[in-house]
Amino acid sequence: MTYLFACGGSGGHIFPALAVAEELERRNSDTRVFYACGGRDIESEIFRVVPKDAVFPVEGAAFRGAGSILDPRFLLKLTKGFFQARTLLKKLRPTLVAGFGGYVSFPVLMAAKQMGVKTVLHEQNVSPGRANRVLAGLVGATALSFEQSRVSFQKSRKIRVTGNPIRSSIETCDRTEALRFFGFSPDKKTLLVLGGSQGAESVNNLFLSSLAFWDETMKKQLQVLHLCGIMLPSQAEEACRDASVASRAFSFFGRMDLAYGATDLCLGRAGATFLAEIDAKDLPAILIPYPFADGHQRMNARVFAENHRARVAEQSELTPQKLAALLKETLAESQRASVSVRPSGASSGNARRALADFFEEIALT
Repeated sequence: MTYLFACGGSGGHIFPALAVAEELERRNSDTRVFYACGGRDIESEIFRVVPKDAVFPVEGAAFRGAGSILDPRFLLKLTKGFFQARTLLKKLRPTLVAGFGGYVSFPVLMAAKQMGVKTVLHEQNVSPGRANRVLAGLVGATALSFEQSRVSFQKSRKIRVTGNPIRSSIETCDRTEALRFFGFSPDKKTLLVLGGSQGAESVNNLFLSSLAFWDETMKKQLQVLHLCGIMLPSQAEEACRDASVASRAFSFFGRMDLAYGATDLCLGRAGATFLAEIDAKDLPAILIPYPFADGHQRMNARVFAENHRARVAEQSELTPQKLAALLKETLAESQRASVSVRPSGASSGNARRALADFFEEIALT
């Protein structure tokens, strides 16, 4: 079978698509998966792991409710993306088109619907965005990451809660190999600072400012892996060095299996893919939800924290001193947890398999 996955804008939309593609291709070597994306730099970086001829740019437009329908710029971009998607569908003739969110999903799924191609929507977040709320009533089926999302998809024709799939390599990476790669000490705990695939300036600044409030015990016990996005890695490493904290920093790091393999505790936003990944590794975390985008990360964080080792901190209420205190508490928690009892990632593997099952079921009916 041939699949076309519409996924773009950020890693949170792309990584689940790559994960389920991995499972589908593992099951059948004749399966072909293609991707429609927006062509941004971050997308190009992430898609370096797949052949160039499997990725196609499609114009997307930000859907901001009813007002978008009256915006000529939105209509122009949407129309362009719609006809690009039609051309792509005629070329690839996919068995099934799946949308994983991001602006590009809207024109691709609309074109697939208009051409009679089978369609599925995958929603990563607890609370969906406006575009996915509209699409849910039009596509053939909807897959959810959270049971709590059902209330937002009452118009959907067929719903299944599959979970949010992650790549198998993240589940299985060896800790010793990961620590060796980064040059980290096995006698220290590793803090992963992650603002999302595009980085988060406010998270970066809060974290680096918090270093001034770290006590000597924290500095001796922690080493930092900082995925700093648009901030210069040298700037991030210099700030840690000045605070006498061992660190490595990267603008973008493609081997998240190694990153999570070395990690003992996390600081980051509350994107759905990040949550799925730290769930698979059972990592304690401090979550600072992105305060905008309809507040969907705030809802993700609240639901996630109910059953996981996570502290939720609102960005507007967080100071560098408060963050240092939270990090100290989380460090103490991670020291109480035994590395030997970390889960094998079975739950996330189930999500990958469940979504692949759902896609195959829809494609074959």
